[in-house]
Amino acid sequence: MARECVTVALSPHPYFDMGKTYAIHLGAAGNLSTVIRRRLPSGNEAIDSTFPGRICTDDRFTSYWIVLQDGVLSAGVGTCPGKKCIATLDDRLYHQLRSGVDACKFVGIGNSALGRHARDLKVRNVSVMPLPSLFGMGGVPVDKVEAVNIDQDDSLGASSAAAPDAELLSEYKRECAKAKARAEKFGTEYKQPPPDAFFKWSEARRLRANPEKGFVTGIDVMSAEEKAKAERRKARFAEDEKNRKRERGDDVEEGEDAKDNMDEAEAGKGGPSKEDENRNDPILIEHSWDNEDLVVGQRFDPPQHLWT
Repeated sequence: MARECVTVALSPHPYFDMGKTYAIHLGAAGNLSTVIRRRLPSGNEAIDSTFPGRICTDDRFTSYWIVLQDGVLSAGVGTCPGKKCIATLDDRLYHQLRSGVDACKFVGIGNSALGRHARDLKVRNVSVMPLPSLFGMGGVPVDKVEAVNIDQDDSLGASSAAAPDAELLSEYKRECAKAKARAEKFGTEYKQPPPDAFFKWSEARRLRANPEKGFVTGIDVMSAEEKAKAERRKARFAEDEKNRKRERGDDVEEGEDAKDNMDEAEAGKGGPSKEDENRNDPILIEHSWDNEDLVVGQRFDPPQHLWT
């Protein structure tokens, strides 16, 4: 299970031996192709083959198989070796010239994506075995290479809905097939062209982006249960805010508490009392001195030098 660039290395030693190690890159170049490569001892050149196809998934496990027989290395998807072949490399000349000690004995699995595209892999059920004798001298029969889009292949566990860029990817595969046919016709070396060679830059960017799945909460925030939880959180946060104001000695909060209590009292009695209504009435000027205790807070006396 990986977003892109699942790499399987076949080596005669427990390390990458330049010139003798095969590397199979499944979902290379942003999950746009599969590359089988053997780097030459110089490190600057390589024998490789590239085939288009989007075959990596990061939301479910996918089965792959790899067969190396008589110098021909093939890779495919599925649980049946030889079926749904997605890439092959014919390296029979090296197979005839190499010594027996250079036969592949070790297998390594990793992620060859670099920088921000690198992700952890999840691997399970790895099996390594020699070619079964029941196939005889002919080896495992391998199908002709086909371009596979794992998001559209129902036999590989794809969803019923096609990927948004499936049509664009199919067009890219057709253009790559045409380019490969031209290379074979004129006897030139085939190198898989980038998406920019066929599409507008915006479409090519979409293909290379290999977008990850969006964030899904899995919670119905409009359900009655979630609304009740939201109300409880709101009440808890409001109470915490009141406690912080009380610790700071904020009088306004106490007044708000008194108002809440008064509202509750009014709701219980059916309305304010007559005494409360009279207390809120304005006081006449001639009665001000008789009610000095009520107005002393609002009274402002002139300076003493103005009294005479």
